[in-house]
Amino acid sequence: MPFLDSVTQFITTYYIDPIINDSGYNVYNTLTWAIILGIAVYVLIYSLQKMKIQVDFKFMGVTLPYIIAGASLRVVADAGAVSKPFSYLLISPNIYFSVFFITLACLVLSLILQKYKAVQSFHLPFLSLGVLFILIVYVILFLNCSIAHFWVPFAVAFVGIGGAVLFGMAAKAAGSQFFSDKLNLTIFSDKLNLTILAAHLMDATSTVIGIEVFGYVEKHVLPAYLIDVTGTALIMYPLKFIVFFAAVWILDVGLKVEEKDKENMNFIKNAIKFVIIILGLGPAIRNSIRLFFGI
Repeated sequence: MPFLDSVTQFITTYYIDPIINDSGYNVYNTLTWAIILGIAVYVLIYSLQKMKIQVDFKFMGVTLPYIIAGASLRVVADAGAVSKPFSYLLISPNIYFSVFFITLACLVLSLILQKYKAVQSFHLPFLSLGVLFILIVYVILFLNCSIAHFWVPFAVAFVGIGGAVLFGMAAKAAGSQFFSDKLNLTIFSDKLNLTILAAHLMDATSTVIGIEVFGYVEKHVLPAYLIDVTGTALIMYPLKFIVFFAAVWILDVGLKVEEKDKENMNFIKNAIKFVIIILGLGPAIRNSIRLFFGI
């Protein structure tokens, strides 16, 4: 029994309490959620392949409303607009499952409409349902909150998108130089890769504004440690660039693929890149909207 008590206490302390108290992350639950994420990505890729859905900019575009709504739904919990225990569904990691199943249900419904010729393509109904999702979330937010810092989302978007555009221009210019063949700098001017950078620069900017301007606290383990060591949230920018360089280099250069597997691997790489975009864009939107309402 003492062993079972210890296990129960461990689970309560490191997994249940952070959800109930919304106290953030620790090493144990961070590693666990990372493993679950890896499994989820595998299931996602397998499911999209089975449904014969191409992970291209068109699909990413019609999925964007679900990212916006899902990230904003987290703010609904922050605002206390939903009572317990239902609010636990809107706190990490539960909210990822909640939004995933909402998105999946809308996608399946849209595919059914396409299958039975009610629509020419699933993209339009899927997009429409996503916009409806956004409207529902923001009606709840505006009924329960008032605008506090109007400028924050615009500043976050400006720095994130502007920084990615400038970096892409620099990478493209450098890619025309003598040493570009060896370094393969042109991969960093690819539109999808720059979208990854923009999403994560937005995340970094929202963190910097939240901590340096409004005195918020970082809840994730590694960023919190680095911010504590350096004494500034600006460390998020080099951290994001390191992650960006590593992810893009591994996916576009490090993975050697035979010609016969090229199409399948390109699908997998695009799906992984899409997940990386969501991992940056989701927190960026959540942070920005939370600051927007002053929550």
